[in-house]
Amino acid sequence: MTSLAQSVIARALKQRDLLQSMTEQSKTITARVTSRDRAVSAEVDGLGQLTGLWLGPPATRLDPDALATLIVDTAQAAARVAAERYSFLLKEFTERMAELQKAPLVRSDGTIVEPEYRRECAEERARG
Repeated sequence: MTSLAQSVIARALKQRDLLQSMTEQSKTITARVTSRDRAVSAEVDGLGQLTGLWLGPPATRLDPDALATLIVDTAQAAARVAAERYSFLLKEFTERMAELQKAPLVRSDGTIVEPEYRRECAEERARG
C-alpha cells in the first residue's frame, strides 16, 4: 500500500473515531430545569424529549391550567438548554472535522497533496 493510501486511510479512521465520539457524546446530553417556584422540574434528553418530570409541593397550590402551562414552559426551557449543549457539541465536531479535511496527505516520496477544495479556497483568496 502506498503512503498516500495510508494517509487517506489514517484520515478516514480519525474521521470515523471523531464521528463515533460525537455520536456517543450526543447520547449523553441531558438538561434539567426547575421552575422558579420549585413547583416543576423537567428533564430532557439531547433531542429535547422529556425523560423526567417532578412536581414539588408548590404544584399543589396551582390550578390545573397554570400547572399545565408551567410544566410545558419548564420542559421547553430544558429542551432549549439541551439544544444549546448539542449545538456546542456540533460546532466542536464541525471544526475538528474541517481540520481533518484540511490536513495535507503525504506521498511515499514525501510530497504533500492538498485537498482540492483547500486549493480552490486559496486560489479564490488570491483573486479576492
